[in-house]
Amino acid sequence: MKGAYVILFSLSDGLEVRVRSGKVFYFSPGFYAYCGSAKGSGGIERRVARHLKKEKKRHWHFDFLTTSGSFKLHSVWAFEGGSECVLFNLLLGVGDPVPGFGSTDCSCISHLLKVDIVGAQSILNSAGGKILTNFGEAK
Repeated sequence: MKGAYVILFSLSDGLEVRVRSGKVFYFSPGFYAYCGSAKGSGGIERRVARHLKKEKKRHWHFDFLTTSGSFKLHSVWAFEGGSECVLFNLLLGVGDPVPGFGSTDCSCISHLLKVDIVGAQSILNSAGGKILTNFGEAK
């Protein structure tokens, strides 16, 4: 399936990450939503499977979180043909964006939000998201 996705996850501890550009981000414990897209070969399933690998070259901002011992997968929501920017804007009502994180190729302020998990799930369900279950825990 090609389109957009939202990965809901938690961080059990506070975290500081420095991405490839050298920019530093600080994260407090809690639930987060990362909005991404996968429109190339392999689609959403392949992109998310890569994100959830613990051992990998850290390319995207999100890779710096998924390789942390603090990262715990909650759920993956897929939107066939969807847009990560639209999903991010939907989630703004239940979350606080992390400015500059994961949105280097568009005009969004971010593609990552600290969220109210119940509110985020409700919005994603109402938007017609499909929960993907074939990823298990992040490895």
